[in-house]
Amino acid sequence: MAIIYVKEQGAVIRKRGGRILVEKDHKTLLEIPLRQTETVAVFGNVQVTTQALSELLERGIPLALFTRNGRLKGHLAPEASKNIELRLHQYRMAFDDAGSLEIAKRVVFAKLWNSSRVIAGYRSNYPSETLRRAEGSILEIAEKSKMASTLAELLGSEGAAAAAYFEAFREMNRSEFPFEGRRKHPAPDPLNALLSFGYVLVTNEIRALAEGAGLEPHLGFLHRVDYGRPSLALDLLEPFRAILVDRLTLRLANERILKAEDFARRATGDRAGSVVLMPAALDRYLARYEEAIEEPRKGAPDGIRRMLETEVAKLARALRENCEFEPYREGV
Repeated sequence: MAIIYVKEQGAVIRKRGGRILVEKDHKTLLEIPLRQTETVAVFGNVQVTTQALSELLERGIPLALFTRNGRLKGHLAPEASKNIELRLHQYRMAFDDAGSLEIAKRVVFAKLWNSSRVIAGYRSNYPSETLRRAEGSILEIAEKSKMASTLAELLGSEGAAAAAYFEAFREMNRSEFPFEGRRKHPAPDPLNALLSFGYVLVTNEIRALAEGAGLEPHLGFLHRVDYGRPSLALDLLEPFRAILVDRLTLRLANERILKAEDFARRATGDRAGSVVLMPAALDRYLARYEEAIEEPRKGAPDGIRRMLETEVAKLARALRENCEFEPYREGV
């Protein structure tokens, strides 16, 4: 199954029989069978015909809409799953403080474990006392997080681990780009811009999977309800932030695959001052993102994209059967 990225400005997405066509100036740029299409993502000035949109929705294929520089504007998804019973289980769990906390603790533990694996992998090639301390601190906090008695206490542990992790991230950054810490809105530098964009891409994939399974993507356990926030998708993202997006960001920067000239700073609008990828660099980023998310690894022989499907299915089963949810941990 393929994720189709359409970035050619002025292109038109059409349907022809059982295939999706991307055309511009009466020339076909891409043609792919709908049965091989998992998601369509369009960037900027790209048109989608009514016939193509109708067919995508009929086949359960979501369409994500991004600005030309990669900011997610929204998405169109097929009619919500009729699996109301699963959503009722999810709502009951969300209002069960003890049950929600247990899921949240397992999510945080998996996140911190996987964060430590990123540091350990880097430290094997570049020994550093800073990295050694950060790895040990994160693993210690991970163990303590299992004993959290409230969500606030758990979030405090997660915050302390994040401080240690991003201090290590500064040292793992061997590129020309500055990194003074994690900053989100607006992203002040290329590394923060890459982190944010990567998280958006993975969250969008998880959200579509959750909706397809019948889950409510806005109702989470670690991330509580907040207007417009896909809290459940963010919960499921947490264990994959470091091992997918952060690793990819460091690789692109440290290996000089992306350079300073590949970024621009917005001069106007509500996100003025934020750093974004240039269009040609966006193509390179998406190609590397696809390689990273499909790359086989221990515990995920079919890649992280298939593991995301497994995670959604595991959570749905845990909610239906009131059993434990064990998020993915690298190397376990």
